[in-house]
Amino acid sequence: MIENLIKKKPGESAIVTLTKKRLRLNLNMFALFSGKLGSGKTYSGISFCQELDPEFDVEKQVVFGFKECMQVIGEDWFKKKPIKALLWDEPQIALSNRAWQSEMNRLVNYLISTFRHQNIVLVLCAPYSDFLDSQTMKLLLWEFQCTSIDKKKNQCIVRPKYLQYNPHKKKTYPHSLNVIINNRTMVMPTWRINKPSKETIEIYERKKTEFTDGLNKSIMDKLNDMDKKPEGDDRKPKKPLTELQEKILECWKTGMIQKDIVQLLGKKQKIISESEKYMRNKGYSREDYKNNP
Repeated sequence: MIENLIKKKPGESAIVTLTKKRLRLNLNMFALFSGKLGSGKTYSGISFCQELDPEFDVEKQVVFGFKECMQVIGEDWFKKKPIKALLWDEPQIALSNRAWQSEMNRLVNYLISTFRHQNIVLVLCAPYSDFLDSQTMKLLLWEFQCTSIDKKKNQCIVRPKYLQYNPHKKKTYPHSLNVIINNRTMVMPTWRINKPSKETIEIYERKKTEFTDGLNKSIMDKLNDMDKKPEGDDRKPKKPLTELQEKILECWKTGMIQKDIVQLLGKKQKIISESEKYMRNKGYSREDYKNNP
């Protein structure tokens, strides 16, 4: 099978025809709709899923997190569907190529690497492809770059790119879609996708608002936690003191100066000075104990 070549079927988008062919061959489909804010990437992704599966349920099959994604995949109703399409919107919130989210990337890679036999169509909608880590990028089959919107026709202009990874050169090469029409092969540089219905958009926007409200609350909670001061002594954590340093600390708490400490403890001034220096390195300061015993 040449991945970026398909015979045009009347009344059906070439990408939809190509996806159905992959499913008949017991393969999956992993694609990304990318584009800047307002480019129509999510609406385009939904329209693609609805054309692929007229029974596509925006309420159930559009998700905003990996956990929600896994929950849908595990549902019996989803497993029984002839075409199992799932749209993950704003995955960059949870998925990133940064090291602190490597565990999330690892789990997602496990899913994408193993769901071929389930014939799942997983569609991501995000601003750019580089939020994906390098391992996930190798598994991405298509990137649909949403470039502009034709407001008169209510259509999104999309550039379909088949992504071919070369393991020897460790590089991904993009290829245009080729469509066979009347026994002639033609390059399809753009794909026009109709805007979803008003009812579909209302359902999606409600779900998106709920997600955004939850995200904003989570951000505020984290900001509030950052503003909170630790209870009790919020000074720099202290390291353990030696027996002599403990005695010096008790002297500090009474307000004694170094001269008096030397006399009280019967130590040379040099020893007391050195001990106080090490105490400062451990996070202790005479100033902290003048009026705060």
